[in-house]
Amino acid sequence: MIDYAIDALPLHSPEALVNLGRELENPVACHAFIQISIGMWDQRYYRLTHAVADRDEAQLMDVILSIESSCKMLGLQQLAALATLMKTRLENHDLDGVENLLEPLEHCGQLSMRALQEAYPA
Repeated sequence: MIDYAIDALPLHSPEALVNLGRELENPVACHAFIQISIGMWDQRYYRLTHAVADRDEAQLMDVILSIESSCKMLGLQQLAALATLMKTRLENHDLDGVENLLEPLEHCGQLSMRALQEAYPA
């Protein structure tokens, strides 16, 4: 991946989803949120790559914050950490650094979505 500290994090934390289920007080709504989030991954990544290509910092921040917040809610710790690292680079106007994280983020995103699908099938 990109950093040993990020690699050391669990890909997926089931405890986060247990907590989300408690907060929502509705297991059906929690399951629906998980499925919607899985379905949105490709769209979020597409928006991210186009914002990088366009060098659109405002759009990049919007997508990165979306990825970061949903990943934290879902307990996708590695993916959330990568999004946070990407956000830090963007805050420093390091667009090349953001672009260098696209491949690791895509790989981690695919692994993370697969883990969620296995843990919470549709």
